[in-house]
Amino acid sequence: MNPKVESLKKIYLFHTLNQDEVLHIAEKIHEIHLPPRNVLYDIGEEAESMYIVKYGTLQISTSTSQGDDVQLVTIGEGDHFGELPFFDGEKRVAKVEAKENSELYELRYKDLHDMFAKSREMETKFYKEVTHYYIKRLRKLTNDLAYARELRKRFA
Repeated sequence: MNPKVESLKKIYLFHTLNQDEVLHIAEKIHEIHLPPRNVLYDIGEEAESMYIVKYGTLQISTSTSQGDDVQLVTIGEGDHFGELPFFDGEKRVAKVEAKENSELYELRYKDLHDMFAKSREMETKFYKEVTHYYIKRLRKLTNDLAYARELRKRFA
């Protein structure tokens, strides 16, 4: 079977799509090799694509207002990133750097928009999965914030 299709089916954004829809997305994907210590994109850059990690390890980081680096997360095979600007049109808010040789699948926002313009059903499935995912993240963030506030009260 097509490795691109298999990778896409593992991602929440695409797991409810049928075989033809996933195959159509797979046809639009470009492969990118990123050597260790190479930066894929940096804070403030224009965004045109989202990415799926075929293999390798990448570090996602941001910086404080004082310029200090803050490591957000390390991602690897099967993870995806860079989708937020697809939804809000904003610039990149993080830096992505390869920690080791990495192979990525790039999916351009324009290609996604074009596919959705041709298939509203596909678009609906995609946005439904996005909504579920971000609701889960919002609930976790709310719980984390409540816990942090409780700790602050205890030790203030």
